[in-house]
Amino acid sequence: MEIRQRVREISVESGWALMKLEGVPDKPGIAAQVFGAVAKAGISVELILQNSSVNKVTDISFTVRQGDAAVTRRILDSLKTSTGAKRAEALEHLAKVQVVGTGILNDPSYVGDMFKALAQAKVNIVAIGTSEVRITCLVREDDQAKAKDALHSAFQVGAAA
Repeated sequence: MEIRQRVREISVESGWALMKLEGVPDKPGIAAQVFGAVAKAGISVELILQNSSVNKVTDISFTVRQGDAAVTRRILDSLKTSTGAKRAEALEHLAKVQVVGTGILNDPSYVGDMFKALAQAKVNIVAIGTSEVRITCLVREDDQAKAKDALHSAFQVGAAA
């Protein structure tokens, strides 16, 4: 039986910021309040991450385009009191690096191979998200070329910037 490479594309896109609201009480309505305020400002959100609750406190992180980071940071700062969050933070000048292919999460080797390739290239991962067809890592923009080269080499596919 032939083993086929499932990875079809390596995608790298700069111009992202990771917004974080830390120490948020884990209760209904907080996400609606946060993302409602961001949406009201006309800011699109892409990757949303929430940690599991520890002692009924969690963190909410999400990506926005770099150009929306300052406004989003002000929104999060204004929400700290009403949400009960401890801190708002922005990690800026990030790149989204993705391995794309049908069914890649059905085989755990793809995740391991991606992280191994980035580690060997000395690229630190800021955040990770997955879907059925992609594994997404946020990395510093300064590391995007190294990340792209490492993943292209690891998966032997054409790269799209």
